[in-house]
Amino acid sequence: MITITARTPVTQIVEIARNITPVEVSPDVVAAVSRAHLESAALSARIPTYGRSTGFGANKTEPVADDDAEHGLRLLRSSAVDAGSPLPDDAVRAMLAVRLVQLCTPGAGLDANILPALAAMLTKNALPRILEFGSIGTADLAALCGTALTLMGERPATAPLEAMAPWSKESALPFVSSNALTIGRAILAAHDLRELVDAGLVVYALTAAGLEGNPSPFHPAAARGVGLAGSERLAERVRALLHDGAPRRIQDPYGLRAFLPSTIGLVEALDRLDHLLDAISHAAQENPLFVFDEEGKGLTVAHNSNFLQAPLSLTVDAVKVALAQTAPLNVSRIRMMTEPEHTGLAPFLATGAASASGVMMIEYVVAGAYGSLHSAAQPNSLTTVVLSRGAEEDASFANESVVQLERAVHAYRAVIAGELVIAARLLRQRGIAPEALTSPSLAAAYRATAQLDPDDSDRDQRPDLQEAERLIPVLAALARD
Repeated sequence: MITITARTPVTQIVEIARNITPVEVSPDVVAAVSRAHLESAALSARIPTYGRSTGFGANKTEPVADDDAEHGLRLLRSSAVDAGSPLPDDAVRAMLAVRLVQLCTPGAGLDANILPALAAMLTKNALPRILEFGSIGTADLAALCGTALTLMGERPATAPLEAMAPWSKESALPFVSSNALTIGRAILAAHDLRELVDAGLVVYALTAAGLEGNPSPFHPAAARGVGLAGSERLAERVRALLHDGAPRRIQDPYGLRAFLPSTIGLVEALDRLDHLLDAISHAAQENPLFVFDEEGKGLTVAHNSNFLQAPLSLTVDAVKVALAQTAPLNVSRIRMMTEPEHTGLAPFLATGAASASGVMMIEYVVAGAYGSLHSAAQPNSLTTVVLSRGAEEDASFANESVVQLERAVHAYRAVIAGELVIAARLLRQRGIAPEALTSPSLAAAYRATAQLDPDDSDRDQRPDLQEAERLIPVLAALARD
């Protein structure tokens, strides 16, 4: 059981999304949110407040009668429209977890009963059905409106769920004023990419051992010359993995020699994304936002545009571009491992007949995945649209940036798996035993590749790639050790 508070770490959001871990909300949090609900309702009765005493979007100048009990429900019902294919359960659970964590910081002014209801939805795994199209990066309205309707029993959940009473206007807009779906999906994608980057360090070291690469680019002085803060730490991690045998070449091709400056850009872009995701998954970003003064007594309302997730769109785009620029070096290393000039072995590490193809088609698979990485790197932060009679004249399309990041991560997994299969074959054909590798972590990684089929004859290699993908978490753990 995870107790949700305003500081629930991103790692626990991933656990909730992926492992269906039960959750509860701290009673102190519920009490604080309840107080904010009562005081924000009193404040909105005195001063004009968007979405409570006024309409929404282009209707913001239309007043709402105090006794209009259907005002909030009209918003939820009319804005719950989406289209396309259903999203996977882990993405929906990540959305619910992010929204629950965000709401633990009093600021939305909604009914506190919504928090334990969201916790019950997660614990029972009784999820709303969310479709892929419905957001432009200015709050995930369709997904969160659909979630609200599911909590009230107007839409079916994926498992039995006790329905809440119809929500008042004080709860409708505050609940949906969030990019929780986009943030949750970005958290999962960033988590998966971090695992791939870590595993990629081990795969690089296996490749370097098979090709007898020169470790000099990872010398501390060379690492300082890269000029980025994390380059020396990354070089240290790689040095700890490398086999210290004699190098074959004075200066390697870029695939081996340029690993550090290429990869550190990705690592630091991913660090920036993790920092941003941690901040916005815990922040009260609602519009309008109810803010207590420093003594926790007086309450004011701050109308804002934090729903425009431009910083997230820009940061995700930077990660996608950084990832795409690393993949050509993976392709370069594969070319080296399939070239007799670098290995002294048969072309494509083939065995048997001179016309055998060996790992030729794995190179093609990796190239195809690189093409997907490249297309996913196109920036969405430059795209915009004008909607709602001009009331909203910009859109971050952060949601689409995250969709592309998911696609890029999926493709990068195939790239890493392809290089791993070929590196293991190269080491095996060179007759190198795991105990011959001087790095304990690298030796352990090489032993793990024993799960790959040692038959090097021409055969169906799809199972090899699938097994290599299953090894990625193992290699990532070794890189962290």
